Amino acid sequence: MKSSDIKNITIVGGSGMMGVGIAQIFASGGRNVTIKTRSVAKCTAVEDMSGQLDMFIREGLIDPAKKDEILDRISITADAIEAYENADMIFESVPEVMDIKHSTFKEMEKHARPDCIFASGTSVKSITEIAEVCEKKDRVIGMHFWNPAVLIPLVEVIRTEDSADDVITAAMDLLTECGKAPAECKKDVPGFLANRLQHALWREAFYMLDQGIADAKTIDECIKNSFGFRVPQLAPFENADMVSTELSLNIHNYMFQYLYSGTEPSSTLKNLVADGKSGFKTGEGFQKWTEAEAKKSKDDLFKYLIDQTKYRKQAQA
Repeated sequence: MKSSDIKNITIVGGSGMMGVGIAQIFASGGRNVTIKTRSVAKCTAVEDMSGQLDMFIREGLIDPAKKDEILDRISITADAIEAYENADMIFESVPEVMDIKHSTFKEMEKHARPDCIFASGTSVKSITEIAEVCEKKDRVIGMHFWNPAVLIPLVEVIRTEDSADDVITAAMDLLTECGKAPAECKKDVPGFLANRLQHALWREAFYMLDQGIADAKTIDECIKNSFGFRVPQLAPFENADMVSTELSLNIHNYMFQYLYSGTEPSSTLKNLVADGKSGFKTGEGFQKWTEAEAKKSKDDLFKYLIDQTKYRKQAQA
């Protein structure tokens, strides 16, 4: 199968925020998208997508004339046969409960064509374990979008030992055609690619707080105003080549012995959870937050993502 063969995509559980965003991505890429939901009457996916597209139009990210074309490619159904029998790819976006995923994949395979691709959108579960209930394990892959899916470029495509090469290639090409930046994870490991990198940083940052090296706000600002400022343009391997592999090795020979390698979560984090200090929603976590401060943080993030999306679009033009 090639990406050009993927014309009809079904999204299971696609009426939530992530599902609607992913449906918009595929529809914007010229694919017909069916959202399978438990209740058509209660599904607001089209209305939600319409509002999201209006925002994109206001920001100059899409041509206003494209809105109706995109929405016309979306259909909603609660019927399994209608959802699955003509699908070239089925994307699973159900809750992160293995029993629910297993029952969903069984139903998908029961009604789908033999050559259909099955993609799980899980961010944490083993793709290999999800595929255990499938007869055609070679058609199963992971496809992890980052939230918000319409703005974050990365999509991780996860291979199991059984995944067919043509399935991986078709998925990677499809995502590229839909304007995303796919990355193949060649082994089905916990956290895949980006979450492993993210939480390795979090572990060290939380450890530094536990040890009293600096407070949470200072550590956050340190990241934002140093390597975090240049990460969109200069990531680890390119950086290592820039400064030289010799210097990188010398630094690592000295530094690695001092970095935290524990397997237990931060004691500060545990205490915050035990005390009911959840962060934004309770007004206190690692830092104290007023409603206005929490809103500003979210608004600033959204504006940054919009600006980055515009920059990438201009750079690729």
